Amino acid sequence: MKCRLPLSPQAFPRVALPFLLLVVACATGGGGADSSTPHPDSGVHDTGVRDSGTGVDASGCPASCPVGQTCLDGMCRSVPCGPDRACDFGQSCCDGSCAALPTDPANCGACGRACGDRGTTCEAGQCRCAGGPACLAGSACCDSGCADVMNDAANCGACGMACAAGQVCDGGTCAASPCVPACATGETCDTTTSTCKCGSGGRCAAGASCCSDTCASLATSTTHCGSCGHACTGVGEVCLAGSCTTDVPCSPSCATGETCVLGVCKCGSGSSCGGSSRCCSGTCTNVSGSDVGNCGACGRTCGGSESCCTGACLNTTIDSNNCGSCGHSCSGTADGCSGGSCTCGGSGECVVACLLGACFPI
Repeated sequence: MKCRLPLSPQAFPRVALPFLLLVVACATGGGGADSSTPHPDSGVHDTGVRDSGTGVDASGCPASCPVGQTCLDGMCRSVPCGPDRACDFGQSCCDGSCAALPTDPANCGACGRACGDRGTTCEAGQCRCAGGPACLAGSACCDSGCADVMNDAANCGACGMACAAGQVCDGGTCAASPCVPACATGETCDTTTSTCKCGSGGRCAAGASCCSDTCASLATSTTHCGSCGHACTGVGEVCLAGSCTTDVPCSPSCATGETCVLGVCKCGSGSSCGGSSRCCSGTCTNVSGSDVGNCGACGRTCGGSESCCTGACLNTTIDSNNCGSCGHSCSGTADGCSGGSCTCGGSGECVVACLLGACFPI
């Protein structure tokens, strides 16, 4: 601050020495040790606190707060987002705080849309519980998934609050079970009827277990193989004796020529053969028919003068029961076959009857 004299010095030829000293002091800056270098106004409120050399000033804040924060009440605090401070790319401003809507459980898909008890994670803007969908109203998201804390003995009243063996969860409180004998694992005791239930059904049959409110055979179920929730996920895997495997035997054993694929007999790429058919070179063939290349068995070929008659190779040129063709018998009007024709006594076939090698009328 500079002082100005109200009147010129000539107006005070006999002014008192003390007053002149005061004037000189005003002209030189008030008598204090004024810095020769001026300090421009930074626009920031000066707290009068200087860095002590430790990186933390006397207010408790670091010498400089991180980007997006300011020193308030001795602490670095986030600056609320709003018109004057935008959030980072991919985030939205929710009530003064930046939030990633696709993944924030407190703002899942929209500001203020909290997952709460319905899920522990937010994926693509949707609440999720233990890798599955969000829980319905009345259920809570526990480590094992959604649970009815009012009736689930493993999560009675709250997640992880398991009842003692033989107890049931009745209205969120563990109590003695009215079901005798005690219900199997996964089943619940209906306190009204004193009966065990698996989901909405009754008690599981012998050899079955209650898994996810469904009765399942742990020995053969590909969804619950060996234990509840253990699924066979490998290509071609099935559940055999409680283990996931691709080496599945066929029972009964497959016929000759067929192959066993995951417990199913196949002929080539098709199904197994039935009846009088056999699997010959990957094709179901009737070996009991007239196939001279597979007569009676796969690959059995009849000779040049033979025919395949109901699975047997026969010479139809001399066989009196299959003379000339399969099933043509010479009995009655002939007593032999020659050259594929019926004969009587070495001559032609009789019209009426062949007796003692000769044709006779009736």
